[in-house]
Amino acid sequence: MLYVVGSGPAGVACAYALVKRGLQVTMLDVGIELEPEKAKILEKLQKSKKLNPLLLQQIRGNMQATVKGVTQKLVYGSDYAYKEVSNHIPIIAKDVKCSSSFAKGGLSTVWGAALMPYLAEDIKDWPISIEDLAPYYKLVLDFMDIASAKDDLASIFPLYTENCQSFEQSKQAALLLKDMQHNKKQLNSAGIFFGSSRLAVQFSPTKDKPGCVYCGLCMHGCPYELIYSSAFTVDELKKHSNFLYKKDVVVEKLVEKNGMVKIIAYNRLNNKKLVFNGNRVFLACGVLPTTKIMLESMNAYEQKLIMKDSQYFLMHLLRYKGAGDVTKENLHALAQVYIEIFDKELNQNSIHVQLYTYSDLYENVMKSIFGSTYKIFKKMLKGLMGRIIIAQGYLHSNSSSTISVKLKNGQPSKLILKKNENKAAAKLVRTIAWKLFKNRKYFKFSPLIPLVKIGKPGESNHYGSSFPMSNNPKKFESDILGRPFGFKKVHLVDASVFPSIPAQAITLTIMANAYRIADKYDMLR
Repeated sequence: MLYVVGSGPAGVACAYALVKRGLQVTMLDVGIELEPEKAKILEKLQKSKKLNPLLLQQIRGNMQATVKGVTQKLVYGSDYAYKEVSNHIPIIAKDVKCSSSFAKGGLSTVWGAALMPYLAEDIKDWPISIEDLAPYYKLVLDFMDIASAKDDLASIFPLYTENCQSFEQSKQAALLLKDMQHNKKQLNSAGIFFGSSRLAVQFSPTKDKPGCVYCGLCMHGCPYELIYSSAFTVDELKKHSNFLYKKDVVVEKLVEKNGMVKIIAYNRLNNKKLVFNGNRVFLACGVLPTTKIMLESMNAYEQKLIMKDSQYFLMHLLRYKGAGDVTKENLHALAQVYIEIFDKELNQNSIHVQLYTYSDLYENVMKSIFGSTYKIFKKMLKGLMGRIIIAQGYLHSNSSSTISVKLKNGQPSKLILKKNENKAAAKLVRTIAWKLFKNRKYFKFSPLIPLVKIGKPGESNHYGSSFPMSNNPKKFESDILGRPFGFKKVHLVDASVFPSIPAQAITLTIMANAYRIADKYDMLR
């Protein structure tokens, strides 16, 4: 029996590859799901011919947003994606903000659906290459929707699929792309390339689901569940006779002996001890749970590991001209445009920026700024909202702060996370802001430099590297099939095995690498 632990993007890509080979797979998962009362409202919405405003309000929730960003990303007004994690994985964090999930589908239940492959230049320190990953990017996109435009970015970052859907861009995004296209030569000369975002969203209708209606509720959770969640793939896998899904299972440690792996776990509902015996185990729990399980399995208490992070930063961009009253526009509220910066004088690695135009969270931000006077300025601020664009940027881990992690023994044991600051990261972010400012006449926007925010390590959710892959692994490293030093039948398949974390969106590569390991796990005995 083969076991996959975790139902997030890594887990489903791994399980999909194994099931496709005709192998018997059991997925162990905590598997927390949306509260029944919320699920019933969602079901009513999907059955109604038109989106019922009263039902929408019930699943909209009250997500908090300020100029510093969203406090915590909710879905359908629920925080179920984060529930119970601290009960089972106590964490003491200092100047670090890492999220983990015990939900069915993991953090893909609340993600922004951004997709992008990595570049060869940015993973030259990996023991595998883009050529090794390329066929698996394609295989992942066989079961996950992707929507984008076939534009100039495709010559740098291949789409890896012929089945790419299209979507309608917001007025703000369309006008911005028009201005950038007009000044393409100057921007490219400055090492700035741009194009449509790439999103794991089913925009086109199918026999099972309608297409996107551009209701603008993406940040709160799509009423029609068109934003990809790996929970969808779990449900598809459950239709196969050689796949079994077991939920409410919290894995504590692994013991490898006599060519078998014993999985020591317990039931989250009654704390009853559970033991599973497998021929091989694929850990896909997310970086922190996977790291804790492996440190427990090695009895490696008080051993400091280093996790790498793709430094996150937030900028507000002010367009010279507005796009009218965007508060009434039919649009999607996910990333609209990507900007990729290649400037060796600035940084040896590429820099990735995602641009977001209007969403109703803008009003929350304005309310946080103006407080009780918001109603007085509301009409004037509508015009301003048509000029503001939010930029979320990411650096390569080579230029970012890192996170030290160690497991402190106890009942229960605790993960201790601490920030290892790279002061050059903040300087680099400011330099990026000034680069955008210097090219403002080509963008037709200006970054509001005083409002630039640099995130805490881990805040991007693009972190990993606790057991990095190596051709010649040492203790606390893994081989190219994700097997930690000292183990033969255990494979780590999430971002914990990435030797470094490039700037681009991480999920597609997590899934491609997990698929690769599952497809080739028996290459080495």
